[in-house]
Amino acid sequence: MPRALNRPGARADERYPPLARLLHWAVALGVFVQIGLGWAAETASERDTGARLLHLHFQLGMLLLALMVLRAGRRLLHGLPPPATVDARPWRRRLAACVHAALYLLLFVLPLSGYVIWVWMDGPRDVFGLGQVPRLFTPPADDETWRAIAWYVHYWSAWALAGLVALHVAAALWHQWVLRDRLVSRRLL
Repeated sequence: MPRALNRPGARADERYPPLARLLHWAVALGVFVQIGLGWAAETASERDTGARLLHLHFQLGMLLLALMVLRAGRRLLHGLPPPATVDARPWRRRLAACVHAALYLLLFVLPLSGYVIWVWMDGPRDVFGLGQVPRLFTPPADDETWRAIAWYVHYWSAWALAGLVALHVAAALWHQWVLRDRLVSRRLL
């Protein structure tokens, strides 16, 4: 983990700030709901039900994108507490950093690819009555190539995210029950 992300003078047992913890758990809850909504929309037996679920999936995706922008901005501005496990092996730290970077990347790729698909479908771009997401491009009427690419990116990124979330949760449980290093308590609300 780059030194610049750790604040000078911070202690290894320090909890994450309340906003960081709130954003973490809001995004985590949103991801689990999104997986269910995406699956339900794709498997709905009635077209209208699928369309309503997909619209809800889009709206929550845009909300998650906004939360991730806040989360990434907060992280860049304020850094992170030092790692909880000071004596962690270098390969574990590198693996954790790679998993976290991949989680962040996917949590941006998924809503952005979903946005491309949604604009291509000419779906309603309102977000829970809070406003409209702007249309940043006009898809060509006779070419579906980029929509198909966005769909594959979205689909496979969702599977990759599910796998990384499972790995992330397993690592958290390992820290809690095997290492007993209080890492999980730093993140609890």
